[in-house]
Amino acid sequence: MELTSLTLAVVLGLGLLGADTVLRSGSVEVEVAIAPKVENISVDKETLASRFKDQLDEITSTTSIVRPQEIRSRADQGLGMALFEAIHAQNVAFALQRELGYHPDRIRFALFVENGVMHGLVTGRSHLIGNFSQIITPNKGEDLMDFVRRCALWGGSQLAPYSTALYLLQKHAADKDFADLVTFVEHAKSLLPATPISFDRALLDNVLGLVALFRNDPKAARKAFNDAMTADPTNAVPFLNAAFTDLQFNDYQRAADRMAELIRLAPPANKVLLATAYMTWGAARMGMRDIKGADRMLEKAVAANPDSSSALGLWAEAKKLAGDRAAERLERLAHESAATLENYSEVAALYFHLSWADNEPVTLNRFTNPKGVTFH
Repeated sequence: MELTSLTLAVVLGLGLLGADTVLRSGSVEVEVAIAPKVENISVDKETLASRFKDQLDEITSTTSIVRPQEIRSRADQGLGMALFEAIHAQNVAFALQRELGYHPDRIRFALFVENGVMHGLVTGRSHLIGNFSQIITPNKGEDLMDFVRRCALWGGSQLAPYSTALYLLQKHAADKDFADLVTFVEHAKSLLPATPISFDRALLDNVLGLVALFRNDPKAARKAFNDAMTADPTNAVPFLNAAFTDLQFNDYQRAADRMAELIRLAPPANKVLLATAYMTWGAARMGMRDIKGADRMLEKAVAANPDSSSALGLWAEAKKLAGDRAAERLERLAHESAATLENYSEVAALYFHLSWADNEPVTLNRFTNPKGVTFH
């Protein structure tokens, strides 16, 4: 390559490398390797890498209504790096990326055999905890692809602990086997600084509260949500969930007061959270047999989020109590909206039914199918 072309390539590469650094901030680089001595494996390296990355993608794409995406898995390279590679200057590019402040999370998965037994080695670096490393052995009778997914799950827990917690909550919503999730969350909490205010601890306590609701234990749920509110008074989600438990304890006035204060002092900007606040307030009014007050709150809930099947369904219940024939139309709209159900696994009222009758157990939302629901 002549000097003029080389200079142009370097200048162009510098610009693209800077763009790569911005676009790929928050990403994680993924590598998969198979030791040469590993035999009797019926799948190739590309297939293993794809399965490992797919599992990471499932974890990292679990959307939170509260927290931005922790990481994005990437196995490809940007245009800038590709250009530097074409002129055999990758080392220069890596050094420039470090100068630009680009320090991506990294994860590497390698299969190897020791003493005749296959193992998986998961290593990497996380911006949260630094370097990590773990040797994992297949369980008896465990399929290779299941083993690869389990290794990816452990790696994901190091790179994105909160996304992993939400992923496990979603994954076990149907079978309600939350033992691994609770162990993981308690361990993650133990690693956090013992400060009175903690954004991360509040998120994890909120997850524990949701697990308690799945187990029909409103008392444990109330404690977990109270802990979350104490740890982060700025997060509206545990306040919404605490009001949900107020309803479970027939404490309708308290739930209504919580929502009135939330909307007066810090109305959520997110339409789903705002609609949930009005829904909860409406359910509290239904519990107090103030049907007209409930009707006003539920009308506001639907105005905030017109496509919410939960809000439409609850408004239909209020209309039915009032003997209003509009209940049939709202019920129909609720079922139609359920096809595009917008649910967040962090918000109790979008997954469980808001209780407005005394002494009801925790039950699933009528428009939620735990086997088929998609969490957004």
